[in-house]
Amino acid sequence: MQSKDVAAWLISHHGNDAELSNLVLNKLCFYAQVESLKRDGLALFSDAIEAWEYGPVCPNVYHEYKRFGRQPVRQYPGEPPSLTDREQSVLEALWRDYGWLSGYDLVRLSHQPGGAWSKVYRKDMDVRIDDDLILHSADIKGFDPEFTLVGAIKHVTKKYKNTLRLLENT
Repeated sequence: MQSKDVAAWLISHHGNDAELSNLVLNKLCFYAQVESLKRDGLALFSDAIEAWEYGPVCPNVYHEYKRFGRQPVRQYPGEPPSLTDREQSVLEALWRDYGWLSGYDLVRLSHQPGGAWSKVYRKDMDVRIDDDLILHSADIKGFDPEFTLVGAIKHVTKKYKNTLRLLENT
């Protein structure tokens, strides 16, 4: 499996329901690798993940979808990839745990202190993030959903029921 297969699965299964921009696809591919390594120490895909300015990037995914710019990728042009049961399970867990996060949340999360990206990022250099680095990083521990943009919005809406409606009409 390659990172482009992960992106293809995400688009074919969730492209119509989610804002899967190139940036989001790359972060989700990174977290798919994290999820896979966390489960049993085995990588989900074999191609490179690199530390770029806005976080972990799979160059193959980036170049495949860069023509979309910041726009969501809605349709995958081919057939979704065939997956093993393990791959399917990893991607379903990825979507459950990370698919609801905003692009902002995914960037912020991937930049966390002690995360694989923060350990290797160097300005103007595309440094590879290897599997061993991911296994020994804060990324493996997951995150607290309360400290996300989506979590904050849920908290505000629950506590102040009319907030978003008031903002909508201003």
